[in-house]
Amino acid sequence: MLCTTTAAIGLSAGCLADDASQPADDDGDDATDDDNGSPTDGSEDDPDPVGDAIEDLPDGLADVRTLTYQSPASSEPDITVLRDAERAAEWLDEREALHNADAVATFIDATDFETSILVSLSDEAPTPCYEVVIEAITIEAGESSDSDSSAGETETSDSDEHSVAEDETLVLEAAVHETAEDQVCAQSITTVGRLVRVTFESEPLTTVSATLVGHDGSTYDTTMGSDSGSASASSTVESEWDSGSESQSSDS
Repeated sequence: MLCTTTAAIGLSAGCLADDASQPADDDGDDATDDDNGSPTDGSEDDPDPVGDAIEDLPDGLADVRTLTYQSPASSEPDITVLRDAERAAEWLDEREALHNADAVATFIDATDFETSILVSLSDEAPTPCYEVVIEAITIEAGESSDSDSSAGETETSDSDEHSVAEDETLVLEAAVHETAEDQVCAQSITTVGRLVRVTFESEPLTTVSATLVGHDGSTYDTTMGSDSGSASASSTVESEWDSGSESQSSDS
């Protein structure tokens, strides 16, 4: 059983929406807006202007940035962990219809997969006036690390620290929300998503657990555990959607 070792980051939909990318009619301008900020020219002061930074991070995380995206198509809820540049490029190629594909590509290119992972969360929405909002990010420890810490103070070796890190899980909670309740939006089934870059203080955690609540209240849960700490390691995935469940193997 997991117990939380760091405080959750409460992010209200309204607060994040103020800083997040705009709905569909503005998403296509994300790359242009960022180009106006001259990402290349301003690389010395701000090497990564694309996306929104999340503050008040739990211990163990050095940085978290997110970027919204949309595509004009329906889809099932999806949570994908990208641990290397090759897999991230494949993920982007599979989504040719993204409104802000250039901004997403820049966001991916700026990722250092030695210390970071990307997590994509997406779901279907009835109109483009929705977005995925990150509501909490925590790092949770497993029973083994808890029992070790309660056993008393002992000398900790590098191997012990690595073992504790392997027991920890990165946990993300997200939900699909309207960007503005008073905004008039034409009915058009749209896939809305958010790409989250999580940068760790050391090497990335090997286990990621994520929950995505749809606009209709349906819940999709998944836990992905990498078989090793390497960036290209395969992952095992256990997913649950509402009351149904499935287990599958994934290369993400």
